[in-house]
Amino acid sequence: MSPREVVEIVTIAAPPDAVWAAVSDPCGYGRWSPEATGATRRSGSGSWAVGDRFTGHNKARVSWRTQCRVVVAQTDRRFAFDVSVGPFPIARWAFELEALPNGQTRVTQRWTDRREGVLGVLAKPAGLPVGRGYDAATRNRATMRATLDALKADLEGSR
Repeated sequence: MSPREVVEIVTIAAPPDAVWAAVSDPCGYGRWSPEATGATRRSGSGSWAVGDRFTGHNKARVSWRTQCRVVVAQTDRRFAFDVSVGPFPIARWAFELEALPNGQTRVTQRWTDRREGVLGVLAKPAGLPVGRGYDAATRNRATMRATLDALKADLEGSR
């Protein structure tokens, strides 16, 4: 893996449909994430589908918002969305689910840096004033680990 991609994995004692119900609703991410505080749906209704849009709400040192679009919604398997700030592509976030034979689910959370080219060079320093720092990969590894640990605790009923 490169600094342009971070992957964290956890095994949760819950079936894929229960994990899917949690990770396929960005409005609930504030329950687990140390940085994402929630989302406001801007398009679509019911189950999230490819093309649905939402505004992501986040907080580190200060609050900021992102524009997001669902790019993958494969029930019980994979949920992914692209993040932008204004015209600047920032990242793709994904949750990948794998059913295990013992009724558990392996959850892979993946972050891919989309800050490339001229717009990417301009977007990278944007993390500094909000308290994210310049090294998004290192920061995201820590927040992803915390998110997956909290998701596991929540779905296993130990929170």
